[in-house]
Amino acid sequence: MENDNMMKLHCYGCGAELQNTAPDQTGYIPKADMHSGDLLLCQRCYRLQHYGVQREVATYNGEFKKILAHAKKSKSLIVYVIDLFAFSSSIVSEIHELIKDNKVLIIANKRDVLPREINDEKLKQHVKARLLETGLDVKDIIIASAHKNYNIDEFMQYIDDFKDGRDVYVVGASSVGKSSIINSFLKVYKNETKNVITTSPYPGTTLDVIKIPLNNKSYIYDTPGIIVDKSIYSHIENKILKYIAPRREIKPRTFQINDNQSIFIGGLARLDFLKGHRSGVTFYISNEIDLHRTKLERADQIFDSVIANHKIKPTSLMITGVESLEAHTVDLPYQDVDIIISGLCTIKINGKGQKFRIMAPRGVEVMVAESKI
Repeated sequence: MENDNMMKLHCYGCGAELQNTAPDQTGYIPKADMHSGDLLLCQRCYRLQHYGVQREVATYNGEFKKILAHAKKSKSLIVYVIDLFAFSSSIVSEIHELIKDNKVLIIANKRDVLPREINDEKLKQHVKARLLETGLDVKDIIIASAHKNYNIDEFMQYIDDFKDGRDVYVVGASSVGKSSIINSFLKVYKNETKNVITTSPYPGTTLDVIKIPLNNKSYIYDTPGIIVDKSIYSHIENKILKYIAPRREIKPRTFQINDNQSIFIGGLARLDFLKGHRSGVTFYISNEIDLHRTKLERADQIFDSVIANHKIKPTSLMITGVESLEAHTVDLPYQDVDIIISGLCTIKINGKGQKFRIMAPRGVEVMVAESKI
């Protein structure tokens, strides 16, 4: 069989084993492309690289505990990538116990989408403190942007200092930019500009562990992105992610609101001001998401209407109206606080005992924390 001759061939984009018999399955490549002489790219990765589309969220092979157990045994460097914008939803606390005995480098990615006035050192302190709360004590943190090649040279130097006989495992949640970080590194480190790892804004892009040689002794392993259930990313369809995940510097938007007013966060969530004195609320959110203020007494009716008629951007097939949302009521302390809707936005408010209600998709984490912005 033709397919039998391909058993050891893998897609250079996602690492999946190639096959030519099942177009709907992982690793499919048309027979006509099998002997092209080029490095082979599966049909799914071809669509991602050339058109930015995929038909479904792909699954990945392997168990993360086994991957990290191998990294622990070999005393490999763990490069843990987190998303500075969707920070809380990019922390995968389940793996912290598995990596705490390794040397861990934190790459805090997507610096370019945060307002420039935020100090890098302050970001480092925030990342370190938040990880320490989860039981992971790290000393080495690089604030970076794969998109802008910001501090990728610092990452390169770190790898150079460590790689003598040691492997490097890149881990993190889906859509934090792991593969983009590696591609930025490779473009500089090996002057590689063509055959890079497949990346996209969708979760689940990396199907298997991708092994990239650093030298004849050590490798970088790009591991599958971990799905984080508490993030809004896990509760909406893929096409909506292009609105939620910012691709350029976000512009904070501030509203002065009275109690009994509501602010729609696209067709995805809502902030209701239930009780308190007039307050300023600042949204740190993708510029592509509409914010709309209305009276609280008519908020349910208007919210359902703007979704049904697509009068607000974005709307999701997974959120059909108020009945798709879950209410989280909070009484604010007397200090600046951040209300975080996991993966969607951070809302900064000067707390003075006000009562707010956050309406978010069921299963998406809503938390209130001391302001870090």
